[in-house]
Amino acid sequence: MTTKCTINRSILAFAAVLAWSGSAMAGQKPEVQRLFQSGSYEQAVEAARDADPASTYLAAQSLLKLDRGDRAAAEMTRLRGSDQPSWRLIGESGEAFIANDAGRAVELARRAVEADGGNPFAQYQLGIAAAKASDWGTAVAALTKAIELKPDLAYAHYYAALAYQRMRQLPKTAEHFDAFLRLAPDAPERGAVMAILRTIK
Repeated sequence: MTTKCTINRSILAFAAVLAWSGSAMAGQKPEVQRLFQSGSYEQAVEAARDADPASTYLAAQSLLKLDRGDRAAAEMTRLRGSDQPSWRLIGESGEAFIANDAGRAVELARRAVEADGGNPFAQYQLGIAAAKASDWGTAVAALTKAIELKPDLAYAHYYAALAYQRMRQLPKTAEHFDAFLRLAPDAPERGAVMAILRTIK
């Protein structure tokens, strides 16, 4: 009986570690991502209140879409309080990104990836920071990795498509825009994306 209880406690402890690991996305509130990807930014921010790091990060992205840089930076600062090195570095990179310091944003995002390459949001942050720095090759590589790790992350496809467009790789642009529309059919960018697709297909 004692052995059985010990095994059960060990299983529960292991499950708890998985739930809070930097690589695992268990604990992320799916409604936050859904609201963000549908353009319901205020609701996404509200749903992410006092939530997990991934949801906090998406709240920051929602606030950037609303052009509320100060509040977005505050959400990134919250991430710096994480006990997970990758999330702390993502928060620092996000602060630099918002401050238009693209070089530092890229450097910190690289360090976040080194701390936990299995965190799709570290890869995503590196991708958007690299795009801001006009480093399209790095942007594409990081966003592709983010998609591999989290296939439902629609905006990874969106920004990958924009990077491929800048690289004049139009078949890849179309592929990622198609994926974006499939994953986020109600996104505010839908009309603009469809217009681009009509010109390149």
